[in-house]
Amino acid sequence: MDQMNPMVSGFDQAQPGTNLLSILINLAFGFVIGLMIFFGPKDVLEYGSKLAGELIKLTGYGQQMASFGFATAAAPYIVIAPIAGIVLKEISSVRSLKGFAYFAIAVLVGVAVAYFSQGYFATLIS
Repeated sequence: MDQMNPMVSGFDQAQPGTNLLSILINLAFGFVIGLMIFFGPKDVLEYGSKLAGELIKLTGYGQQMASFGFATAAAPYIVIAPIAGIVLKEISSVRSLKGFAYFAIAVLVGVAVAYFSQGYFATLIS
């Protein structure tokens, strides 16, 4: 019915599918999950908190946030919350077996990358 309407653009008719951004997000999710499996969630969150604190300092707002104690308390959530939200959105957009296969394969590849890079991250995380 919308195909007959000249006011509906091609973008409105586009079917949701797997794109490069979705694959990269799923790879990152699998990588972080893999690190949590191999090093434990506590160590990975502590390292992520340290990285987030350094990133906050680089923005120029680090001094303000540190004066309120915000940088140290909220740093893990600044990193984890957006990633978790995007991954939940990706999971909810899976409408077919093919879409789920793309998601599962990307996550497994991310976990495999975490497995093969354990030696490098062991020096950083531990």
